[in-house]
Parts: sequence; structure tokens; C-alpha cells
Amino acid sequence: MSRNDLLFDSGESQNNNLAFQTFSSTTIQPDIPQGRISPNASPHVRATNDLYAAEQRIGGRLDNATKAGGVLNIDSCERGRARRGTLVADSGWFDVDTVTVLTRCYKTLIPKEDYVAEVLNGMPDLYGPFWVPTSLIFSLFLTSSLWTSVTAYLDDQAYSYDFTRLGAATSVVYTYFLGLPILMWVAIKYWAGARERSPVEIVSLYGYSSTVWILVAWLALIPVSPLRITLALAATALSLAFLMRNLYPILAMAPNGSARLLVLVAAVLHLVFAAALWFGFMAGGTGALDGKDLKDVAGSIGSGMGDAAGDSARWR
Repeated sequence: MSRNDLLFDSGESQNNNLAFQTFSSTTIQPDIPQGRISPNASPHVRATNDLYAAEQRIGGRLDNATKAGGVLNIDSCERGRARRGTLVADSGWFDVDTVTVLTRCYKTLIPKEDYVAEVLNGMPDLYGPFWVPTSLIFSLFLTSSLWTSVTAYLDDQAYSYDFTRLGAATSVVYTYFLGLPILMWVAIKYWAGARERSPVEIVSLYGYSSTVWILVAWLALIPVSPLRITLALAATALSLAFLMRNLYPILAMAPNGSARLLVLVAAVLHLVFAAALWFGFMAGGTGALDGKDLKDVAGSIGSGMGDAAGDSARWR
């Protein structure tokens, strides 16, 4: 029996179906334009559809870019990190460690093997071929500037660093060790018809060959002219032998026999490069200390004591 003062009767509620109902998703229309938009549709509807399509395209491109190997993926953009005290360059052509780079530098000083096949071993890199020539650039700038400063001091002249030397060294070194290898690879592939070497392998070949010039740049500070010239000639011969040892076998077996002229071209360009380094940076100090009066740094002490030993000492 129901009462009039109650809002509902518990007896009646037991007969009602109070279970949750499952509604099909098809009954809810998504707030997304579906299907084709009629040309006669309102501008608002067409604009909404265009914005949604653009959003979908951008979203898809971002997904691809952030996946492994994408340009926006952090792992792909990472070029180096410190790990266990050793500099490691990650990702592709930069996946080398310090020991590998030093080994590849050392092997260029002993050109007795096929450098690409036996040393690079199918894993060329761009880390060493960039940083080794870069080290050569700073070595040339520092050593030539040191020679010039010493010469200016002995001539009792003011000296200020000439940063045009740095720009000149950058142009010469990068052009030879990074630009020329690309042109050489194009000639080897499309003129000679040889496809055994990739552009990265040729760049690695040239880039690592600059190792010997770093040593000579610092040894050129020795104030003995015949020794400096001998070291420069030895470096020229060694680096030339290294390049010929690795370029000639490829061109000798190339389908186009006339492409062997590339060996001569490479040799001539190498000699021009060596001459540019010597006369532009290393020979600037030739004889700079020969026959020059050394300064009496302490100055005259007492009456005429600075002249008691006669003439000033001379560098021999």
C-alpha cells in the first residue's frame, strides 16, 4: 500500500529496471567532419574540414619525425657524449670512440695497407675527418702566430694577432680535406665508373691524412731551417704516398682507363696544398731567429754591466 506523503514507493522501485544502459558509440556523432564536403556547403564547414585535414597531416609528420631515426628524435640528433672518460660520438657516421679515431690517425702514418678496406673496415666516419683537419687549422694559426710574435719581438716591433691567418687556414684546409674529396668521389664514380668507394670513405681517407701535418706544424717551431724543410718534405711525401696507395688501385681497375689521370690530378693538387701550408704558415719563421740580437731581458745592471760581455748574444 502506497502512501501519499512519500516521493516514491520502494515496492514499486523494485519492479523498475535501474541497471546502467550501454549506448552504442554510433549514437554519438563525433565533432569531426566526416565524408566529403559539398562545394555548396557553408564557408564555416569547409574551413573546419580544411583545418582538421591540415592538423592530421602535421600530426602524422611529427609522429614520423620523432620516431627512431627521425630528425626530431633526440637520439638521432645526439652527436657525442662523455662515457667512462672516453668521448663517444653516437649515431651513424659519428659512432666512433677516441681509441678508434686515434688508431685511424696513427695508421695514416704507416701507409702499408688498404686504408678503407682494412682500417675503416666498412665503417667510415665523419667525426675524425672533421676534427683532425680542424685541429690542423688551429695548429697552423697558433704556430705561425708564435713565429711572427717572436720575430716582432726580436725586431723591437709591436705585435698583435692577425686573425686573417685563421680565416686563411680554415679556407685552405677545409677546401682540401672536405671539399676536394667530394669532387674526387664524383669523378671516380661518374668519370672512372668505379663504385667501390662511398663519398664518406673518400672524405675519411682525405680527412685522416691531415694527421701528419699537425705534427709538422708544431715541429716547425724548431729554430733550425734545414730540419724544418726536411720535415715538411717528409710530410709531403708521406701523405702523398698514403693517398696514392689508396686511390690508384681503384682507378687502375676502373672501366674508364682514361680516368687514371685522376691520380696525376690528385698528386698535383696535393703538392699545391703542401706548398700553400709551407709558404703560407710554416715558412714564415724561416730564419726568424738566425742572426738576430737577443734582448737583454734583465736590462743593464750597474754602470755598463750590460755591455761588459761585449756584443749581445746571437742565436745560432
